[in-house]
Amino acid sequence: MQQIKQTASWRPRSLIQWLLTFLSVVVLPVIVMLAYYLLVPSDMNKIMSGLAWAMSLFPVVLLIITLVIIVLLVLAFWKKALIARTILIPLLLLLIFLIVQPIISMLSYAKSENISVSLSSHFFNKQDITKEPMQNVVYGKTTDGVELKLDVWTAKENSENTLKPAIVQVHGGGWVEGDKGQAPHWNQWLNELGYTVFDVQYRMPPHGGWKDEVGDIKSALGWVLTNADTYKIDSKRINLMGYSAGGNLAMLAAYSMGSAQLPPSTNVPEVHINSVINFYGPADMTIFYKNNPSIDYVQGVMKQYIGGAPSQYPDRYKILSPINYIQENTPPTITFFGTGDRIVPEKQGKILDKALAVNGVAHEFYLLPEVDHAFDTNPGSLSTQFAREKVTVFLQKYNK
Repeated sequence: MQQIKQTASWRPRSLIQWLLTFLSVVVLPVIVMLAYYLLVPSDMNKIMSGLAWAMSLFPVVLLIITLVIIVLLVLAFWKKALIARTILIPLLLLLIFLIVQPIISMLSYAKSENISVSLSSHFFNKQDITKEPMQNVVYGKTTDGVELKLDVWTAKENSENTLKPAIVQVHGGGWVEGDKGQAPHWNQWLNELGYTVFDVQYRMPPHGGWKDEVGDIKSALGWVLTNADTYKIDSKRINLMGYSAGGNLAMLAAYSMGSAQLPPSTNVPEVHINSVINFYGPADMTIFYKNNPSIDYVQGVMKQYIGGAPSQYPDRYKILSPINYIQENTPPTITFFGTGDRIVPEKQGKILDKALAVNGVAHEFYLLPEVDHAFDTNPGSLSTQFAREKVTVFLQKYNK
């Protein structure tokens, strides 16, 4: 009789017990799947992986979910919902681990690099965009009449007679989507450092061919050089910056400057690139196609961009790989990758780092622990704070 009574006590009786049990059973598989894709970042084509990716970028979401679980657990103890308690306790421990472990790793890495970061900003940071750029400035027109445009973010004026260094900003989006204006917080931050930013739009499939994207970037660079006096730019201090596919294009444009294989889209002069800032951009396109955590997604966009697989177009993949243009006079490059990047693996950063080192190119490479793709989308994250400190010093070094 005692055993029967004990067994029966597990069965929900009141409405609130049934509700808590139901909610616990529902959230269990959801949180477990999110945890899996946070711990094993991959398969960007899957919905749960996309949700996990968003949570990695904005950890406050994970914090809110944890607080909800705590509330449910308190209710489960109060109302003696044993099944709900049994489910919610391990879920709470799992969520705490998912929040704390990446923070500890990043704090440790920042300390090892003598970088000071703010934990409160990591969760609660809002950077208001107070500047309005000059939008849709035409930097060229293609032979078929397409106008190429960019936005100009003018640096803060400290002195009317001082020429400003420039940064040409290249957006990401897997070579098939995205547009200028994706990173206003970076543009405004660079303005505050004293850099005028040119945020570039470039043609993509189906409107652009496989050489057009980097050709457009080179055209934008040539336009900036030609219009240096108009925008009070120091023509000897023009830098390139890009994210993901944009990082790849930024490196490609800088490293292949003057190459007959990759000419600019319009008639512009060659530009001396002062430095390159690469955020998780792939360096070897052939290896990237074959080896990445999100095979279906990556191969899909690369086929749209390049026209097919490396087996079909080996020369195109070689021509579009920045690593094949690295030589002694390649511009200084700073690179950021995350060990948890679910799209571009850290191996791409290591390949680039090795090639730059072998050729004696000034460079810096930072591999951020437990950090995912597009981490800098969140301007307050620990990883973005770290990157900004390193970028500040890097730009100061090469833009004196």
